[in-house]
Amino acid sequence: MEDFLFVLGSNFRLSIAELDNVLKNSQFKGRIKDYSANIAIVEFESLLEDKIYINKLMELQFLLGGCQKIAKVYDFIDIHTIKTGFPTHIDKFKLVERTRNKIKEIIGNCLDNIFRRIKKKNLFYAVSIYPNLFDDEYYPDILVKHFLPFLNTEIMAILYEKGAKKALYYSYPEKNIKSGHLNPIFPHVLIKYGLFNEDRAEIIFGFTEEGVYIARTFTADDPNFKKKIDEEKPFKEFKSSISPKLALIMLNFLNLFEKRESKKILDPFVGNGTMLLFALIQDFQIYGSDIDAESVEHTNRNINWLLDELEEEVPLFLSERFKAADIKDLSNIFEKNFFDGICTEPFLGPYYKKRPYYVQARHLIDTELTPLYETIFREANKVLKSKGRICMTSPIISTIDGKDIQPNVKQIAINNNFKLIPMVDAERIINKSNIKLQFQRQHLTNLIDAKKNQIIKRKIYVFEKQ
Repeated sequence: MEDFLFVLGSNFRLSIAELDNVLKNSQFKGRIKDYSANIAIVEFESLLEDKIYINKLMELQFLLGGCQKIAKVYDFIDIHTIKTGFPTHIDKFKLVERTRNKIKEIIGNCLDNIFRRIKKKNLFYAVSIYPNLFDDEYYPDILVKHFLPFLNTEIMAILYEKGAKKALYYSYPEKNIKSGHLNPIFPHVLIKYGLFNEDRAEIIFGFTEEGVYIARTFTADDPNFKKKIDEEKPFKEFKSSISPKLALIMLNFLNLFEKRESKKILDPFVGNGTMLLFALIQDFQIYGSDIDAESVEHTNRNINWLLDELEEEVPLFLSERFKAADIKDLSNIFEKNFFDGICTEPFLGPYYKKRPYYVQARHLIDTELTPLYETIFREANKVLKSKGRICMTSPIISTIDGKDIQPNVKQIAINNNFKLIPMVDAERIINKSNIKLQFQRQHLTNLIDAKKNQIIKRKIYVFEKQ
């Protein structure tokens, strides 16, 4: 098989939308063949023609915000075979035994590819199981309590049969296995245990509705790098700041994949500069503004701090790219048709400790948010180049009356010469039978990023200047 398995972030719809957009529009041409709430299976057009394709995977991993790991797929076992070998209730013991032997044979063939050399080697491996859905009872009851121990012991036995000098596996806490509450190993564990080395491996068993893909991890996100930038920058605000992963995802929806070092990106609501910090890491030319002069100063100092951490020279006149100005003056402080893209999170509303009443939220939208978004698009139309994109968030406010309310950002954009760009290409993503995994029609033009019971949810849009 020449497929690759991508481990997705917690917001799998947003992760899939970003991944598909990158596969469609960047140099990494490919298509998502299958997916679950945790993984996506990708077939590339020509990646394997490159002898150093692992380096390409590392580039892609660095580019993506919504991907935790990338693994090469070596085989696939259909779901009927898995559930025959590991049923919820065992009635036919001989059938179960025959099926498990068949599964062992398939795994044995995979191990010859996962480990380049087995004979006389000291080998170490970690098994990670990604279920179709974590809240599917089959995961804690069968996959964790029975399938995982089977894999650990049988893989070790097969490696010894193939001549390994020693074979050891990563041991999860026994209490987690017995309770069924088990997370696959995190990216930092891969680094800690050296699981990218030739004699060590993370072996992923990634499930979808169709079956399980067997893969070996080649690259992983470096969460410590992003965490360092987000938490150690001199000035920070965690209550309202977007996450590093969301910043990267939004930047990728600008579709500026070629010659990024020459592309000019603007954030007109810089806050403390999270969006621009990660745009800088992705090699964009960064510009920013904010009505709050202190925020602009904080952004400037955060940018200089990051350049120092990266041991890069501060570009000449860099501080002049960041302006203290009201959004209505954007076209007065920056040139017309100057920017290739705008990526930003405007004011979404006050930091609510409890849900507001509907009439309160309605008043906020009518008197503050709608006029603000009208100004944003009017000014963006002046400073963006033709076909330039804006990726932005807008609020959905949950009220105490039980109703959600939001500004009509789509209509405001249309009124100002912008067209809405779908975030998910319905022709490229095949919906699943399980409704929890489906992309509903309303999710095609925007995606929501929110935690459970969050009062203000982020709605993410992409618009293009006509």
